[in-house]
Amino acid sequence: MIRVADVLHQLESIAPRRYAFGFDKVGLQVGDRSAPVAKAVVSLDRSLGAIRFAADHGAQLLIAHHPAIWDPLKSVLAGDPVFELIRANVSFIAAHTSWDVARGGVNDTLAEVLGLTDVVDFGQRPETHLLKLVFTAPSADSERVIAAAAAAGAGRLGSYDSCAFSSQGTGQFRALDDANPHVGKVGEVHQEPETRVEMILPTGLQLAVDTAVRRAHPYETPAIDYFPLSNPGELPIGRIGSLAHAVTLAGFSATVANRLGHPPLVWGEPKRLIKKVAVVGGAADGEWQEAARAGADCFVTGEVRQNIAVDSTIPIMAAGHYATEQPGVRALRDRLHAAIPEVEWLLFTPEPGFDGRPFVP
Repeated sequence: MIRVADVLHQLESIAPRRYAFGFDKVGLQVGDRSAPVAKAVVSLDRSLGAIRFAADHGAQLLIAHHPAIWDPLKSVLAGDPVFELIRANVSFIAAHTSWDVARGGVNDTLAEVLGLTDVVDFGQRPETHLLKLVFTAPSADSERVIAAAAAAGAGRLGSYDSCAFSSQGTGQFRALDDANPHVGKVGEVHQEPETRVEMILPTGLQLAVDTAVRRAHPYETPAIDYFPLSNPGELPIGRIGSLAHAVTLAGFSATVANRLGHPPLVWGEPKRLIKKVAVVGGAADGEWQEAARAGADCFVTGEVRQNIAVDSTIPIMAAGHYATEQPGVRALRDRLHAAIPEVEWLLFTPEPGFDGRPFVP
Protein backbone atom coordinates (compact mmCIF):
# COMPACT_ATOMS: atom_id res chain seq x y z
CA MET A 1 0.00 0.00 0.00
CA ILE A 2 1.39 3.37 -1.08
CA ARG A 3 0.98 6.16 1.45
CA VAL A 4 1.32 9.93 1.29
CA ALA A 5 4.75 9.60 2.94
CA ASP A 6 5.91 7.38 0.06
CA VAL A 7 4.82 10.00 -2.47
CA LEU A 8 6.66 12.69 -0.51
CA HIS A 9 9.78 10.52 -0.51
CA GLN A 10 9.68 10.10 -4.29
CA LEU A 11 8.89 13.77 -4.80
CA GLU A 12 12.00 14.64 -2.79
CA SER A 13 14.04 12.86 -5.46
CA ILE A 14 12.13 14.46 -8.35
CA ALA A 15 11.77 18.02 -6.99
CA PRO A 16 13.82 18.32 -3.78
CA ARG A 17 12.57 20.78 -1.18
CA ARG A 18 16.01 22.39 -1.08
CA TYR A 19 15.42 23.63 -4.64
CA ALA A 20 12.53 25.83 -3.46
CA PHE A 21 13.11 29.55 -3.02
CA GLY A 22 12.96 30.93 0.52
CA PHE A 23 9.60 32.68 0.05
CA ASP A 24 7.95 29.51 -1.16
CA LYS A 25 5.68 26.96 0.50
CA VAL A 26 6.22 23.39 -0.67
CA GLY A 27 5.51 19.91 0.66
CA LEU A 28 2.49 18.45 2.44
CA GLN A 29 0.06 21.25 3.33
CA VAL A 30 -3.16 19.34 4.01
CA GLY A 31 -3.59 15.72 5.04
CA ASP A 32 -1.94 12.81 6.80
CA ARG A 33 1.45 11.35 5.88
CA SER A 34 0.18 7.88 6.78
CA ALA A 35 -2.95 8.08 4.59
CA PRO A 36 -3.12 5.50 1.78
CA VAL A 37 -2.99 6.62 -1.86
CA ALA A 38 -4.40 4.54 -4.70
CA LYS A 39 -5.30 7.40 -7.04
CA ALA A 40 -3.85 10.92 -7.28
CA VAL A 41 -4.34 14.06 -9.36
CA VAL A 42 -1.64 16.45 -10.58
CA SER A 43 -2.72 20.02 -11.34
CA LEU A 44 -1.23 23.44 -11.96
CA ASP A 45 -3.49 25.09 -9.39
CA ARG A 46 -5.31 24.14 -6.19
CA SER A 47 -8.53 25.44 -7.71
CA LEU A 48 -11.95 24.31 -6.55
CA GLY A 49 -12.30 22.68 -9.96
CA ALA A 50 -9.16 20.62 -9.36
CA ILE A 51 -10.38 19.62 -5.90
CA ARG A 52 -13.80 18.59 -7.28
CA PHE A 53 -12.05 16.65 -10.05
CA ALA A 54 -9.98 14.77 -7.46
CA ALA A 55 -13.03 14.04 -5.29
CA ASP A 56 -15.22 12.99 -8.23
CA HIS A 57 -12.55 10.56 -9.44
CA GLY A 58 -12.02 9.04 -6.00
CA ALA A 59 -8.49 10.39 -5.60
CA GLN A 60 -6.92 10.54 -2.15
CA LEU A 61 -4.20 13.04 -3.10
CA LEU A 62 -3.88 16.27 -5.09
CA ILE A 63 -0.44 17.56 -6.05
CA ALA A 64 -0.40 21.11 -7.43
CA HIS A 65 2.35 23.37 -8.65
CA HIS A 66 0.88 26.36 -6.83
CA PRO A 67 0.49 26.06 -3.04
CA ALA A 68 -2.88 26.02 -1.29
CA ILE A 69 -1.53 27.91 1.73
CA TRP A 70 0.75 30.94 1.44
CA ASP A 71 0.09 32.89 4.62
CA PRO A 72 -1.20 31.93 8.10
CA LEU A 73 -4.90 31.11 7.83
CA LYS A 74 -7.33 33.33 9.74
CA SER A 75 -10.29 31.07 9.02
CA VAL A 76 -11.20 27.84 7.22
CA LEU A 77 -14.68 28.20 5.74
CA ALA A 78 -16.85 26.26 3.32
CA GLY A 79 -15.78 27.11 -0.22
CA ASP A 80 -12.16 27.72 0.76
CA PRO A 81 -9.72 25.29 -0.90
CA VAL A 82 -8.38 24.01 2.45
CA PHE A 83 -11.90 23.37 3.76
CA GLU A 84 -12.91 21.57 0.58
CA LEU A 85 -9.78 19.42 0.63
CA ILE A 86 -10.51 18.36 4.19
CA ARG A 87 -14.21 17.75 3.44
CA ALA A 88 -13.29 15.57 0.45
CA ASN A 89 -10.61 13.75 2.49
CA VAL A 90 -8.01 14.66 -0.14
CA SER A 91 -4.44 15.31 0.97
CA PHE A 92 -2.59 18.16 -0.72
CA ILE A 93 1.09 18.56 -1.68
CA ALA A 94 2.65 21.63 -3.32
CA ALA A 95 5.65 21.35 -5.66
CA HIS A 96 6.23 24.96 -6.71
CA THR A 97 9.66 26.55 -7.28
CA SER A 98 11.22 23.21 -6.39
CA TRP A 99 9.72 21.87 -9.65
CA ASP A 100 10.57 25.07 -11.55
CA VAL A 101 14.24 24.52 -10.74
CA ALA A 102 14.49 20.72 -10.87
CA ARG A 103 15.88 18.76 -13.79
CA GLY A 104 13.03 17.85 -16.09
CA GLY A 105 10.81 20.41 -14.36
CA VAL A 106 8.76 23.35 -15.57
CA ASN A 107 11.59 25.23 -17.28
CA ASP A 108 13.37 22.25 -18.81
CA THR A 109 9.99 21.18 -20.21
CA LEU A 110 9.25 24.66 -21.53
CA ALA A 111 12.62 24.78 -23.28
CA GLU A 112 11.91 21.39 -24.84
CA VAL A 113 8.41 22.35 -26.00
CA LEU A 114 9.81 25.46 -27.69
CA GLY A 115 12.42 23.37 -29.50
CA LEU A 116 15.55 24.75 -27.84
CA THR A 117 18.81 22.83 -28.07
CA ASP A 118 22.14 23.06 -26.24
CA VAL A 119 20.17 24.14 -23.17
CA VAL A 120 22.07 25.44 -20.12
CA ASP A 121 21.06 27.05 -16.84
CA PHE A 122 20.90 30.74 -15.97
CA GLY A 123 19.24 33.08 -13.49
CA GLN A 124 18.61 33.26 -9.78
CA ARG A 125 19.41 30.36 -7.51
CA PRO A 126 17.43 29.34 -4.45
CA GLU A 127 19.39 30.08 -1.30
CA THR A 128 20.07 26.97 0.70
CA HIS A 129 21.74 26.50 4.05
CA LEU A 130 23.76 23.32 4.31
CA LEU A 131 25.39 21.37 7.10
CA LYS A 132 28.14 18.82 7.01
CA LEU A 133 27.32 15.81 9.16
CA VAL A 134 30.35 14.04 10.63
CA PHE A 135 30.07 10.88 12.70
CA THR A 136 32.18 7.86 13.57
CA ALA A 137 30.92 4.31 13.86
CA PRO A 138 32.40 0.84 14.16
CA SER A 139 33.55 -0.07 10.67
CA ALA A 140 31.31 -3.12 10.59
CA ASP A 141 28.24 -0.92 11.21
CA SER A 142 29.10 2.20 9.20
CA GLU A 143 27.24 1.27 6.00
CA ARG A 144 24.04 0.67 7.94
CA VAL A 145 24.30 4.09 9.60
CA ILE A 146 25.09 5.77 6.26
CA ALA A 147 22.01 4.16 4.73
CA ALA A 148 19.84 5.45 7.60
CA ALA A 149 21.20 8.98 7.22
CA ALA A 150 20.66 8.86 3.46
CA ALA A 151 17.08 7.66 3.87
CA ALA A 152 16.43 10.71 6.09
CA GLY A 153 17.77 13.08 3.42
CA ALA A 154 21.51 13.40 4.01
CA GLY A 155 23.99 12.92 1.19
CA ARG A 156 21.95 14.36 -1.68
CA LEU A 157 24.08 16.32 -4.16
CA GLY A 158 22.49 17.39 -7.43
CA SER A 159 21.26 14.28 -9.26
CA TYR A 160 22.92 11.90 -6.78
CA ASP A 161 21.96 10.56 -3.38
CA SER A 162 23.67 8.46 -0.69
CA CYS A 163 26.80 10.59 -1.17
CA ALA A 164 29.31 10.10 1.65
CA PHE A 165 33.05 10.24 2.29
CA SER A 166 34.56 7.64 4.62
CA SER A 167 37.99 7.34 6.21
CA GLN A 168 39.37 4.78 8.58
CA GLY A 169 40.75 5.27 12.07
CA THR A 170 40.79 3.91 15.59
CA GLY A 171 38.35 4.92 18.29
CA GLN A 172 39.16 4.63 21.99
CA PHE A 173 36.97 4.69 25.11
CA ARG A 174 36.50 3.14 28.52
CA ALA A 175 33.00 2.08 29.57
CA LEU A 176 32.08 3.11 33.11
CA ASP A 177 30.09 1.02 35.58
CA ASP A 178 26.65 2.17 34.38
CA ALA A 179 27.43 1.66 30.66
CA ASN A 180 26.18 -1.07 28.33
CA PRO A 181 28.92 -1.09 25.70
CA HIS A 182 28.33 -2.45 22.21
CA VAL A 183 31.99 -3.54 22.11
CA GLY A 184 34.63 -3.76 24.83
CA LYS A 185 34.21 -4.43 28.55
CA VAL A 186 33.17 -2.25 31.46
CA GLY A 187 36.16 -0.69 33.20
CA GLU A 188 38.65 -1.47 30.43
CA VAL A 189 40.12 0.88 27.82
CA HIS A 190 39.01 -0.40 24.44
CA GLN A 191 40.22 0.45 20.95
CA GLU A 192 37.92 -0.20 18.00
CA PRO A 193 38.45 0.12 14.21
CA GLU A 194 36.05 2.90 13.28
CA THR A 195 34.95 4.70 10.13
CA ARG A 196 34.61 8.48 10.01
CA VAL A 197 31.77 9.51 7.71
CA GLU A 198 31.02 12.93 6.21
CA MET A 199 27.69 13.77 4.53
CA ILE A 200 25.92 16.96 3.42
CA LEU A 201 22.35 17.88 4.36
CA PRO A 202 20.05 20.93 4.35
CA THR A 203 19.66 22.51 7.77
CA GLY A 204 15.94 21.81 7.72
CA LEU A 205 16.61 18.07 7.78
CA GLN A 206 18.97 18.09 10.77
CA LEU A 207 16.46 16.75 13.29
CA ALA A 208 15.27 13.94 11.01
CA VAL A 209 18.82 12.94 10.06
CA ASP A 210 20.07 13.12 13.64
CA THR A 211 17.22 10.90 14.81
CA ALA A 212 17.89 8.38 12.05
CA VAL A 213 21.63 8.24 12.76
CA ARG A 214 21.13 7.74 16.50
CA ARG A 215 18.59 4.97 15.93
CA ALA A 216 20.87 3.12 13.52
CA HIS A 217 24.10 3.68 15.46
CA PRO A 218 25.17 0.83 17.76
CA TYR A 219 26.78 3.08 20.39
CA GLU A 220 24.84 4.49 23.33
CA THR A 221 26.46 7.91 22.88
CA PRO A 222 27.70 8.23 19.30
CA ALA A 223 30.03 11.05 18.29
CA ILE A 224 28.01 13.27 15.91
CA ASP A 225 28.92 16.78 14.75
CA TYR A 226 27.30 19.30 12.41
CA PHE A 227 29.28 22.06 10.68
CA PRO A 228 27.68 24.97 8.77
CA LEU A 229 28.88 25.31 5.18
CA SER A 230 29.17 28.22 2.82
CA ASN A 231 27.04 27.34 -0.18
CA PRO A 232 26.99 28.83 -3.71
CA GLY A 233 23.34 27.87 -4.12
CA GLU A 234 21.40 25.20 -5.94
CA LEU A 235 20.43 25.03 -9.61
CA PRO A 236 19.44 28.29 -11.30
CA ILE A 237 15.78 28.64 -12.16
CA GLY A 238 16.10 29.57 -15.85
CA ARG A 239 17.07 27.73 -19.02
CA ILE A 240 18.63 29.18 -22.17
CA GLY A 241 19.18 27.43 -25.48
CA SER A 242 19.26 27.85 -29.24
CA LEU A 243 16.73 27.52 -32.02
CA ALA A 244 17.64 25.29 -34.95
CA HIS A 245 17.71 28.35 -37.21
CA ALA A 246 17.54 32.08 -36.64
CA VAL A 247 14.02 33.41 -37.20
CA THR A 248 12.39 36.80 -36.90
CA LEU A 249 10.79 37.76 -33.61
CA ALA A 250 7.41 37.72 -35.35
CA GLY A 251 8.09 34.25 -36.70
CA PHE A 252 9.21 32.96 -33.33
CA SER A 253 6.12 34.42 -31.63
CA ALA A 254 3.99 32.39 -34.06
CA THR A 255 5.92 29.27 -33.08
CA VAL A 256 5.36 30.02 -29.38
CA ALA A 257 1.65 30.49 -30.00
CA ASN A 258 1.44 27.21 -31.90
CA ARG A 259 3.43 25.16 -29.38
CA LEU A 260 1.83 26.55 -26.24
CA GLY A 261 -1.67 27.03 -27.62
CA HIS A 262 -1.77 30.65 -26.51
CA PRO A 263 -0.73 33.77 -28.47
CA PRO A 264 1.95 35.69 -26.58
CA LEU A 265 2.18 39.41 -26.02
CA VAL A 266 5.48 40.49 -27.54
CA TRP A 267 7.66 43.56 -27.06
CA GLY A 268 10.48 44.08 -29.56
CA GLU A 269 11.26 44.74 -33.22
CA PRO A 270 9.17 42.18 -35.20
CA LYS A 271 11.91 41.71 -37.84
CA ARG A 272 14.72 41.23 -35.34
CA LEU A 273 16.44 37.86 -35.76
CA ILE A 274 16.16 35.47 -32.83
CA LYS A 275 18.49 32.52 -32.27
CA LYS A 276 19.22 32.23 -28.54
CA VAL A 277 16.16 32.09 -26.28
CA ALA A 278 15.87 32.19 -22.47
CA VAL A 279 12.82 30.82 -20.67
CA VAL A 280 11.37 30.96 -17.16
CA GLY A 281 7.73 29.90 -16.88
CA GLY A 282 5.11 31.69 -14.80
CA ALA A 283 5.53 35.13 -13.26
CA ALA A 284 9.26 35.66 -13.77
CA ASP A 285 9.66 38.83 -15.81
CA GLY A 286 12.34 40.04 -13.37
CA GLU A 287 14.71 37.46 -14.85
CA TRP A 288 15.05 39.41 -18.11
CA GLN A 289 18.27 41.07 -16.97
CA GLU A 290 19.89 37.70 -16.18
CA ALA A 291 18.66 36.49 -19.57
CA ALA A 292 20.27 39.48 -21.28
CA ARG A 293 23.55 38.91 -19.43
CA ALA A 294 23.46 35.27 -20.52
CA GLY A 295 23.34 36.41 -24.15
CA ALA A 296 19.67 35.76 -24.93
CA ASP A 297 18.16 37.31 -28.05
CA CYS A 298 14.69 36.93 -26.52
CA PHE A 299 13.19 36.12 -23.13
CA VAL A 300 9.99 34.09 -22.77
CA THR A 301 8.02 34.03 -19.51
CA GLY A 302 4.40 33.85 -18.45
CA GLU A 303 3.60 37.41 -17.38
CA VAL A 304 5.24 40.77 -18.06
CA ARG A 305 4.57 43.96 -16.10
CA GLN A 306 4.38 47.23 -17.99
CA ASN A 307 7.53 48.66 -16.40
CA ILE A 308 9.46 45.56 -17.45
CA ALA A 309 8.10 45.82 -20.99
CA VAL A 310 9.37 49.39 -21.06
CA ASP A 311 12.78 48.69 -19.51
CA SER A 312 13.78 45.39 -21.15
CA THR A 313 16.71 45.75 -23.54
CA ILE A 314 15.94 42.48 -25.32
CA PRO A 315 12.66 41.29 -26.85
CA ILE A 316 10.38 39.83 -24.21
CA MET A 317 7.26 37.67 -24.45
CA ALA A 318 4.37 37.16 -22.04
CA ALA A 319 3.25 33.73 -23.22
CA GLY A 320 0.76 33.10 -20.41
CA HIS A 321 1.20 31.78 -16.88
CA TYR A 322 -0.92 28.70 -17.53
CA ALA A 323 0.53 28.09 -20.99
CA THR A 324 4.16 28.21 -19.86
CA GLU A 325 3.67 25.98 -16.80
CA GLN A 326 1.02 23.40 -17.74
CA PRO A 327 3.48 21.37 -19.89
CA GLY A 328 5.68 21.03 -16.80
CA VAL A 329 2.68 19.87 -14.78
CA ARG A 330 2.09 17.13 -17.33
CA ALA A 331 5.77 16.19 -17.06
CA LEU A 332 5.44 15.93 -13.27
CA ARG A 333 2.47 13.58 -13.66
CA ASP A 334 4.54 11.41 -16.02
CA ARG A 335 7.53 11.35 -13.65
CA LEU A 336 5.36 10.35 -10.70
CA HIS A 337 3.68 7.63 -12.76
CA ALA A 338 7.08 6.20 -13.66
CA ALA A 339 8.30 6.38 -10.06
CA ILE A 340 5.14 5.03 -8.38
CA PRO A 341 3.20 2.93 -10.93
CA GLU A 342 1.08 1.41 -8.16
CA VAL A 343 -0.81 4.71 -7.99
CA GLU A 344 -3.19 5.80 -10.77
CA TRP A 345 -2.01 9.30 -11.75
CA LEU A 346 -4.50 11.69 -13.34
CA LEU A 347 -3.82 15.08 -14.93
CA PHE A 348 -6.29 17.91 -14.33
CA THR A 349 -6.69 20.03 -17.46
CA PRO A 350 -9.34 22.71 -16.88
CA GLU A 351 -11.69 23.93 -19.56
CA PRO A 352 -10.64 27.22 -21.19
CA GLY A 353 -11.89 30.13 -19.13
CA PHE A 354 -12.06 28.18 -15.86
CA ASP A 355 -9.79 27.24 -12.94
CA GLY A 356 -6.88 29.43 -14.01
CA ARG A 357 -6.84 28.54 -17.70
CA PRO A 358 -7.63 31.52 -19.96
CA PHE A 359 -9.51 31.20 -23.24
CA VAL A 360 -8.40 32.77 -26.49
CA PRO A 361 -11.26 34.76 -28.12
